[in-house]
Amino acid sequence: MGKYFGTDGVRGIANIRLTSRLGYRIGRFIGQYPNEKKNKILIGRDTRLSGAMLDAALVSGITSSGGDVYELGITSTPSISYIVEKNDFDFGIMISASHNPFFDNGIKLFAPNGEKISHDLELKIEEYIDRIVDDLPLVPNLGLGKFIKADKYIETYLDYLASQAKGDLSSFKVCFDLANGSSSVLASNLFTKRLNINATYLFDNPTGLNINDKCGSTHPEKLISRMKKEHFDIGFAFDGDADRIMVVDSEGNLINGDSIMYLSACYLKKHNKLNDNKIVITVMSNYGLKKALEEKGIGYEEVDVGDRNVQLCLKEKHLVLGGEQSGHIIFNDCLNTGDGMLSAIKILSILKDEGKSIQELLKDFKAYPQVLRNVGVSNKDMIMENEGFKTFLKEQEKLLDGDGRILVRPSGTEQLIRVMVEAKDIQTCKDIASSLCDYINEIAY
Repeated sequence: MGKYFGTDGVRGIANIRLTSRLGYRIGRFIGQYPNEKKNKILIGRDTRLSGAMLDAALVSGITSSGGDVYELGITSTPSISYIVEKNDFDFGIMISASHNPFFDNGIKLFAPNGEKISHDLELKIEEYIDRIVDDLPLVPNLGLGKFIKADKYIETYLDYLASQAKGDLSSFKVCFDLANGSSSVLASNLFTKRLNINATYLFDNPTGLNINDKCGSTHPEKLISRMKKEHFDIGFAFDGDADRIMVVDSEGNLINGDSIMYLSACYLKKHNKLNDNKIVITVMSNYGLKKALEEKGIGYEEVDVGDRNVQLCLKEKHLVLGGEQSGHIIFNDCLNTGDGMLSAIKILSILKDEGKSIQELLKDFKAYPQVLRNVGVSNKDMIMENEGFKTFLKEQEKLLDGDGRILVRPSGTEQLIRVMVEAKDIQTCKDIASSLCDYINEIAY
């Protein structure tokens, strides 16, 4: 975690922490970095009100440093990754705060290979942002960068996603929750126009203020209600920038990223496409996923939270599938970032090829009950280093007798200790979580 860059770019309340000045300085730096040639930079944004303001600031910074800007307008985060990698861009920028409410925004930077920029480059940008004097040379008038509308690239991206469909998907009746976000301008072009799916779209009228507002992958209640009332084969909910997905089955049951990874891993293994017979999961993945994978003879690499960590492990281990419980699913042989719309196509293709419902394909997967608690503290590091707490934590772990797990970790952005307990029954989860929280409260202040 840097001063400005967190686990997924720069993020904060628009016009308070995330200002036009900050956007301009980021643009000024990457417009000329590494100062060897005229940079070609792709920019897109989600539907937030503040997106246009930050876009203008970035464009101003980039062009005044001599870089050319290719403007996509409203699009998804994974489209930036794909287009940058396939079209010889020096950088890609996505203006989005993902699943956060409209008043937040963020700036995500992508390297020429379509991956998030390195931590070293983030630190160089931060050092420049904090310089009192802007000592980067402004290019002469004739050297100013150009501003180029680049809508055509969206069509190539959607064509690619459609090409990943296995078989004819037009027989599916699907309900989509578009979160009033990026997918609002992309989904019908893909699922209706290209794949001819019988689709119903919810929350597809962005106003700039309603992105993720009681909708999308973090608030799927309306989608669940609609699935229970009407006959659909399956439902999908995206987040604000369409890089994650949640699934709702025909009976209205919510299916998260762990289940999607299990479904996909079993299918890939069956067709001998699961490289090294392993997937990548995070520390937040349910204990039941680990057990279910082991029963199917599938191994896993476990990394810290964050889709960047998942992607790095996939790359290092040459694996094809990984993701998070939150719905970031990376099909690494297709894209090197999570893509909610691609995940929907992959899931529909599996259902089509298997000729079964998602309920049937997930019948052997049983998630363990889980309790999550946050405890406010004055010093999270002091809590994690407390010897008495470490001893108490081990005692609580023994109560699970190897059939469940406890995860205690400090928040990356707040003075909070996050406590997660998974066990065979919910009461055990609650009892152990309460004991841990009570102990933390006793020593917190």
